[in-house]
Amino acid sequence: MIEEDRRKCKKKKNNKDGKESIDVSSSKTVLIFKLVVIAFVFSSFLVLSVSFVNKNKIDNILFVDNSVAYSDAAEEYYDRLDNVYNEYNSSNKEFSKLIITSTFSILCFHIEGFSYQDMTEDRMREVADLMLDEAENEDGSITYTKKGKEAAKESLVNYFKEIDSTLLDVTCERMAEDVFEYVEAYLEFIGEEEEEESSSSCDGNSYWWPIGSAETTTENGVTFASGDPVPSTITATFAGNDSVHNGNHGAIDISNGNGVGGTNIIAAKDGIVIYPTSAELTQFADNGYVGNPEGGGFGNYVVIQHSDGNYTYYAHMAQNSITVMAGDNVRQGQVIGKMGHSGSSTGTHLHFEVRAGGNSHSNRVDPLEYVSIDNPRPGCVDFSLTSTSLSKQEFISKMEAYCTNSGNSDFCTNFSNHAGEVYDVSIDSGVNPELVVVTAGTEQGWRKCGGLYNFWGIGIPNGAGCSAGPQLTSLAAGIREYASTLAAYQPGGSSASMIEQRNQQREEAGCDDAGHGPPGSLAGMQSVYSWVGDYRYNPGSSSLGGCYYLNIIYGANYCNTVPSGNNVPTTVCEQNDYTAWQLQEKLELRNAIFGL
Repeated sequence: MIEEDRRKCKKKKNNKDGKESIDVSSSKTVLIFKLVVIAFVFSSFLVLSVSFVNKNKIDNILFVDNSVAYSDAAEEYYDRLDNVYNEYNSSNKEFSKLIITSTFSILCFHIEGFSYQDMTEDRMREVADLMLDEAENEDGSITYTKKGKEAAKESLVNYFKEIDSTLLDVTCERMAEDVFEYVEAYLEFIGEEEEEESSSSCDGNSYWWPIGSAETTTENGVTFASGDPVPSTITATFAGNDSVHNGNHGAIDISNGNGVGGTNIIAAKDGIVIYPTSAELTQFADNGYVGNPEGGGFGNYVVIQHSDGNYTYYAHMAQNSITVMAGDNVRQGQVIGKMGHSGSSTGTHLHFEVRAGGNSHSNRVDPLEYVSIDNPRPGCVDFSLTSTSLSKQEFISKMEAYCTNSGNSDFCTNFSNHAGEVYDVSIDSGVNPELVVVTAGTEQGWRKCGGLYNFWGIGIPNGAGCSAGPQLTSLAAGIREYASTLAAYQPGGSSASMIEQRNQQREEAGCDDAGHGPPGSLAGMQSVYSWVGDYRYNPGSSSLGGCYYLNIIYGANYCNTVPSGNNVPTTVCEQNDYTAWQLQEKLELRNAIFGL
């Protein structure tokens, strides 16, 4: 009988010995963070897919104006998750979220009726603790010995059994295996993403208009439509103040007269696909109508996660036209499908969303802050604040080569000779090591500031001395302090609203695209960090700015051709061009050192 075949799953403690280990967490904190984001997002979609199968769970998901929205129960789940997350420290914090979200997805698959409400804080803590209890954590790297892994699996089996005693033993064991498969699978995805990014054509934060060209090219078996996009029109705005969207669209709609399957849709930026997860999710018919629930109202659609923490959505695509699947790495300009008429749609068009800093419904922002129909293929004007496509060995090799070729003793002594440390501390602190080096070069010429390790001019206003900034006593301390300042320039940071304001002002003034950008981009950061001065001081100085720098940017006689003086304000575009000038200096130095 089945009852007789069931075993009581008991939690065991095993000594952690032996040399064989399974790496379940990168020693690089930034990769852990990316890993958690992917797992968190994937688990959300996993729960969504299960909800379609199990009708008793459908009340956890709402469909609002063609978009998936979470119910109060789901929002409460995420609040509980945040509470538990904040109870842990260092890499345990990120690892706990990965385990909780992965386990929650597995529970939803295997236990009929298991929902958001059932994943209590106590259950979250229990699964995180039992996994961490058998893990070894050294320098931010979480690993399991062979015995530790087996002990953790036994504890997981007991955990699942306590939640639902009717589960078969074989099911308990499979679920425990699945937890580890989640971890290992996502680490593989991250590794593949890094390899792909190293040959990426664009490593910056510039997004392309998602409509492709009619002409395509093939590169290593991948199709690109990266030429000038076919003509198209924005038919619905982000606000969606029309009869269909009723003021809550959260995206832009783009259409033309080419009909179903007649227009290439491309990836707006490099990234990793997290949806669709199977071919069945790409086969919805092109018979759209308002309220059509197929694909959650999106019909056939693609979701891409980008290295800056943003997500892009491409919805209502043509039946069987999607060419990518979850786990695929895509490059900017790559064809991912064709424009269609699937799901909740009134005609052939592309529903395009950008979700900034997360993948929830509340993270939707106006895509026109990132893409432009008038400038559909902007060049890369900056690079990531938080991650690099270079491996540690590549980074060290390039640093050593520049040291040899440049003969710059400050660079060699203070940075190249410590390249491994620079890389490790930067990654652990969540900052791009390329940016650490380049900023140190442009701000301080790789020299210590008054004998202190403030190579980045942190907290030192123009005209002030080194003592005006933090008293940093080691290279690692300096990198960590620099990394902490970058948080202000990320979405949700203390300077994010100022960046958004300047980005909008400079866009509306028609300034050069290179001199502004959204929060999370180097251009956005520099728009606040690089300030030429409020007035056209003439002649000015390096501390006062004004004409001192404007004459460098525009030519030595610029200030003689425009009104200038201590009471003449600088213009929006002068400020913009000063940002672009500062950016260009960083880009040129980055290329010289890293060839990027």
